[in-house]
Amino acid sequence: MRNYRVIISENASSDLYAMATYISTLYRVESGHNYVNRILGQLASLSYTADIYQYSKFVTAKKIHPFAKTLSIMNHKWTVVFHIEINYVMIDRFMPSKLMY
Repeated sequence: MRNYRVIISENASSDLYAMATYISTLYRVESGHNYVNRILGQLASLSYTADIYQYSKFVTAKKIHPFAKTLSIMNHKWTVVFHIEINYVMIDRFMPSKLMY
């Protein structure tokens, strides 16, 4: 089993910021931060489980990266698009799961 270092791309970071901002407008500022922290906690497991995921068959994910893999998080509300590069797991985007086709 390999261990990877998880890196979040600039686009994915913008997606997380947009999520936190939206949730903060509906509830409290802390709620947005807590939601993002829960997402980051789930992504930490990719450091040792990234190899078990197969390459995605979703067209949307393949447009982001040709060797993209996907992970459904937060009760299947969000899909994480990521790929593996040497010793790194690169998180490319966070997308609503209903937009994956």
